Amino acid sequence: LIGWKQVGETKIRFAYAQASRGSGDDCLVVPEECGVDATYDRNYRNAKLEGIRVGAYHRAFASGSTPEAARLDARAEANLFIEAAGKVRNRDLRPALDVETPFDGMNPASLRAWIKAWLSRVEKKLRVQPIIYTNSSSWSATGDTASFADAGYALWVANFDVPKPLVPASNWGGRSWAIWQYTSTGRVRGIDGDVDKNRLATGLGPISAAGSR
Repeated sequence: LIGWKQVGETKIRFAYAQASRGSGDDCLVVPEECGVDATYDRNYRNAKLEGIRVGAYHRAFASGSTPEAARLDARAEANLFIEAAGKVRNRDLRPALDVETPFDGMNPASLRAWIKAWLSRVEKKLRVQPIIYTNSSSWSATGDTASFADAGYALWVANFDVPKPLVPASNWGGRSWAIWQYTSTGRVRGIDGDVDKNRLATGLGPISAAGSR
């Protein structure tokens, strides 16, 4: 359990909470945790009570050897996330799609189709453009496409314990990152064990849902 009251006494300004992982039984990492995250509602509610800005994220487990199969899988995962997250409320952060390996039997075209289908469905249902969480090696499986950067999706990049992050897709189409997850071994009062810690490039604006800055 996270002691959000203690977290609220620190300098933490925002947090992303996992709402869902994969769908059905398709999670290739920690499969017993596949589906809706039972801790999400509590974490969301208690973080907001402490004045911490919150966003929901979905850990993708993409599969599909063809674009058509990939789209079907992506929509199933999007539907699960939409069910778990509920809706985007006032002062929420944009929902995030966690795109990282492993990818099950996918080529670059099918992975790009998967990502596009998930983003499109979530944006249509929740009425806000999501952001993309990834790292350089995982994004290379898309062919290192800059098409999502060009479409306006903000980047949350993971690259730990380095002076500056390696940014995929030619520095995300020249736009660089909005959030940098710079360590997986941080410490925060109120949370036992290692914590993923992040910093913002230019503030919360680029990752805030419309009207929630």
